[in-house]
Amino acid sequence: MATPPSKLSPSQELMARLMRIVRTCPQAAGEMLDLMFLVSQIEAATSVDREYRDAKRVISRLRHPLWEMGPADRAKLLTAAEAIRRVCRLAEDEIPSAPIADAGERARVEARLHAALAGEFDAAQIARVTGIVAAVLQN
Repeated sequence: MATPPSKLSPSQELMARLMRIVRTCPQAAGEMLDLMFLVSQIEAATSVDREYRDAKRVISRLRHPLWEMGPADRAKLLTAAEAIRRVCRLAEDEIPSAPIADAGERARVEARLHAALAGEFDAAQIARVTGIVAAVLQN
């Protein structure tokens, strides 16, 4: 019997596997972070994001990781974030304080909710749902 197709993108699946390795062998965390950075570089080089939204989110996430780590690993993440910022020629004030706090995020969320919920909710209801979703995503 064939396994069901994965709902993750290839890079997400790779990163999930890398994180399983880190959980199993914490000593490999540094090498795994280097590999994840390389994957993000490759992905950034192969897709066009004219507003650098993805780069801004990656920089912000590297600066605000989801897990605790030692000072050496933290320094690697900050170095990677700075390298991406320089390569993309982004000013410091263009980097969101949270990975999804960029100015256009709310508009993108609202547009997607409107497309998904059109006919079921009116504009005011969609705006309220958008506000709730945006608040949750920023926390």
